[in-house]
Amino acid sequence: MTLLVLLAVAAVVVTLAVVTSFGPVLAVDHLVADGLHAFALAHPWFVTVVQVWTDVFQPLTLRVILIAVAAWLLWRRRARAGSWVLVTTVLAGLVETGMKVLIGRDRPHWTDPVSHAVGASFPSGHALTSAMACAVLLIVAWPALSERARRVGTVVAVAVPVITGFTRLALGVHYLTDVVGGWLIAAVIVAAMARVSR
Repeated sequence: MTLLVLLAVAAVVVTLAVVTSFGPVLAVDHLVADGLHAFALAHPWFVTVVQVWTDVFQPLTLRVILIAVAAWLLWRRRARAGSWVLVTTVLAGLVETGMKVLIGRDRPHWTDPVSHAVGASFPSGHALTSAMACAVLLIVAWPALSERARRVGTVVAVAVPVITGFTRLALGVHYLTDVVGGWLIAAVIVAAMARVSR
């Protein structure tokens, strides 16, 4: 319960900083965005690499994988696990869409963009969905994994959202708070759903 509360507080703080346009936080947002955009403009190969990664780990792909896993679990008569995966996936999508509509934050604007994205900026759908999906898949697989596989799985489950979030920053389509907010909101959703499930 303590972890869930801490995650929720952190998510609220980041969200409020964005909604209220808190100066120091926005300054960091723009500092990171400007630095990465300058690097991307000077290194086309870098843009290509991060664009491929962000396309592979886009929200739609991860949601399809999660729905397939939920269907497989239901087919194996693991109704509770399958339902949990499905409800968590749908809830995360609804929260992301709802927050984007309510907050309506503009994406970074560049005279010479290296990539394009549509919709509002906060929270990052890529960051939120990748963090949620990796956590859900790890939780579902955990009982069947060996100790070594659990360690590897944990590293992968952390690395994929971190890299995915970074690609959104590197491509200049999100601010740092969009990505951090996405990770935190995903963590809150998964932690809350895990608690409800127990």
